[in-house]
Amino acid sequence: MTLPLPARPWRLSALLLLLLTGCGRGDVARETAPTPFVFRSLDLRQQDVFGRPNWELTSPEARYDLRRRVARALQPRGVIYSDGKPAYRVEASTGTVINDGAVILLEGRIRLQRLGKEPVMIQGSRVRWLPSRNLMEIDRHPEGFDPHTRLSAERATFRLDKDTLELQGKPQLQRWAKAFDPFRANPVGAPQILVTVTSVLWKPGTGALTARGPVLGERRPPGSTATRPLQTLTATSLIGNTQTQLFNLGPPVLFSDPAVAGGASARGKALQVDAAQHLVLIPSGCFLQQDGATLEARSCSWNWQTQAVTADGSVLLQRPASRQLTRGSVLRGQLGNKGAVVVTNPGGRVFSQFQVPPSTSPPRPVAPRPKPEPIRL
Repeated sequence: MTLPLPARPWRLSALLLLLLTGCGRGDVARETAPTPFVFRSLDLRQQDVFGRPNWELTSPEARYDLRRRVARALQPRGVIYSDGKPAYRVEASTGTVINDGAVILLEGRIRLQRLGKEPVMIQGSRVRWLPSRNLMEIDRHPEGFDPHTRLSAERATFRLDKDTLELQGKPQLQRWAKAFDPFRANPVGAPQILVTVTSVLWKPGTGALTARGPVLGERRPPGSTATRPLQTLTATSLIGNTQTQLFNLGPPVLFSDPAVAGGASARGKALQVDAAQHLVLIPSGCFLQQDGATLEARSCSWNWQTQAVTADGSVLLQRPASRQLTRGSVLRGQLGNKGAVVVTNPGGRVFSQFQVPPSTSPPRPVAPRPKPEPIRL
């Protein structure tokens, strides 16, 4: 039986195991602290204003202090609802229910498993839950997981009614190329991408993510040694989605790879990352530089798996080493020591200019041509 809202928002159903009371003998009466009730189980339930289930919490064993109105539970388990439908499954090592459910403290191994198609997990080691405000404050080791991503910070606020996790205090985003199941185990090995920001707003249900900068991203290419310098990316903001793996970075954006021969860098007015397709796109104001050579274009892209690079619109390729300057409208090429670059101009001509350096060696002698014999009659 679930009590209506005006009554206590939770119900205790159990078999009373032990109740001790005592009074002192003699001339002076002593006040003995009451021994808490010990129950076999604990069952807490609350409804919203429309009579729909809001949340529930159960425990195989609990102690209740009648005077302080505090219940302490072992291995609490429960469900959090959204619009009357199950949204999260919650579990913890211990729980403390204060003032008949006004505040619930969860401690130990705390896990909130989102119920739905996408496996999403939120966890921590201490949570202060305020059911009346649809709020959870996680002040120890907050983490959020989906099949490719781990979000972490020093503290977090989970707004249940908005399904929004706010992370503050050195938040980080880590990404693994190989998918994992966050319900069963944490990802194995170091992440391929690590992004540090100032604050993060994440919606676990949809994957929508907004982060305030400055943004610093670091990437270690697969198969590279630990001594290889990391690729770095800086920006002012980050907006994206962890489920679709699409991210947009605010300008100015600068990418650098010091491990490439001669160094490589890229900058632009914006930058988009399609992690699922291994693709980086600079949609406006593209400028690439590698080993002294530069490429300017209206837009460009780079596939970090195949090393393919493309550029479109007002392409200008300069190679100072060979004093080459090439203009066109489309560029297709390959990064690397043996990479080839092809510039085309569909429907028009490609302009290419070379300057041949003067020779430093003396000219080779030319043998004199033999005189022709006279015509004889």
